[in-house]
Amino acid sequence: MTLSEEWSSPLRSLRYLDAFLNSTVIGFAYFEDGIVRDCNDAIARLLHTQKDRLIDLDISSEKLNHVNDETPFYYENPEVVAAMDVTTAYRDLVVGVNFTGAPRRWFSVDTFPVPEFAARRGVIASFSDVTRDIHRERMLRLFYEVSSAIAVAEGVDEALTGLVERLCDVGGYRVAWISFETSEPDGRLEVANRAGAVGYLDGLDLTQGPGASCGPTGRALREQSVQVVQHVARDEGLAPWHERAKTFGIDSIVALPFSVADRRAVVSVADHDIYVFDDETILELRGLLAEVELLVARVQAVTDLRGSLEGTVAAMTRITEIRDPYTAGHQTRVSSLSRAIAAWLGLDDDEVEVIAKSAALHDLGKIVVPAEILGRPGKLNALEMEAVQRHCIVGAEVLEQSSLSGVFVDVARHHHERLDGSGYPDGLIGDEISLAARIVAVADVLEAMTHHRPHRPGYSIDEALAELVSGVGVRYDGSVVEACGAVLAAGFDVGP
Repeated sequence: MTLSEEWSSPLRSLRYLDAFLNSTVIGFAYFEDGIVRDCNDAIARLLHTQKDRLIDLDISSEKLNHVNDETPFYYENPEVVAAMDVTTAYRDLVVGVNFTGAPRRWFSVDTFPVPEFAARRGVIASFSDVTRDIHRERMLRLFYEVSSAIAVAEGVDEALTGLVERLCDVGGYRVAWISFETSEPDGRLEVANRAGAVGYLDGLDLTQGPGASCGPTGRALREQSVQVVQHVARDEGLAPWHERAKTFGIDSIVALPFSVADRRAVVSVADHDIYVFDDETILELRGLLAEVELLVARVQAVTDLRGSLEGTVAAMTRITEIRDPYTAGHQTRVSSLSRAIAAWLGLDDDEVEVIAKSAALHDLGKIVVPAEILGRPGKLNALEMEAVQRHCIVGAEVLEQSSLSGVFVDVARHHHERLDGSGYPDGLIGDEISLAARIVAVADVLEAMTHHRPHRPGYSIDEALAELVSGVGVRYDGSVVEACGAVLAAGFDVGP
């Protein structure tokens, strides 16, 4: 329907904005009583439709899902529809829109009430595609929760249970499970860990053998490739499970192969919406599982090497640093410098060695920080900075559960504390910070400043020492900084 000239909408009446409104990537629409009366070209492109099909559309008949920080994705809320037919301004509403044969897209919506115009009152709404931001934030939060759960797990089974539970609780998926290959002649799989709507799995025989009984989980294990079912009810190969899937709200499934201690396994994830597992989501899940394999290897290392202090330190240090090429060798160099500083301060040999070994594990908690953040140049946002700072707490929690405690836990948790209370995570002041943590803090800063990072070149020794000296009594212990300078003047090499 074409609007008549005598009551053109406010959006169309702002003719001096026409060129901008029809060239911008932001969608604009004018609503009266929840009905689209006018819109620009961008919103039609965003919604994969024609502009004339949007005019006179009553969005109250459409399925728009509202999301906020407190509710899971896919939660339907009429507030979004209501926002289009009231005179109250809304900011940063996030809505999900379903498309036929394609993944859901997410849009940030702002509304601007329009004063009465030609005896009519309405709302102008702007729509911006924030799908990538929503996906990234969800996967980042999922990574935090999964990695934190695995980092403090007592064993591999508990770690894997933590994975599937977080996939459902944090990721919002309907059900998740891990299947292992067995030696059964019929190729039957063992479902070892499950979470969510686990009733879907009760009595369900999973096999990797050829034939109708082999679903996406079995195929993923047999072919060692990702298997996706975007619309369960329309997949003829899953016909025997259609009724079960309908009962438990399973509409799409992805199965991803991975390994646990050289044993072949599959992580299967099901959702209660169709076309959820697009290429980007699958890539993110595969990245998550790659990190999980490293985390589980760490859990296995702690289990296997719990009785060997030297072996545990070496294994943990290697597992932590293998993820970040820019900090590979960092913990080892900090350990060597901490040993030299502690010895210069006159501590006895046993204390010196404990401090050196604790320094070798001071960044253990960074295994829960995404590699893309560790290697990113430039300033981090608040969420990313929170993830980095969390490594102190996670490292301490991991060490508390191993045979390494006392000084090891203290150094892992407090090596970023500063004398004036500006450090983290506990904001300790002055003598509240142990000597061991103060030694490792200085060694950590000196080593970091003198080595290249993605966002800056390395400082010279003199420049780094000058920075430490400028912080004496505020951030750093003066006697420790003095000892560090003496050690370096005596010829200590901080490494390449």
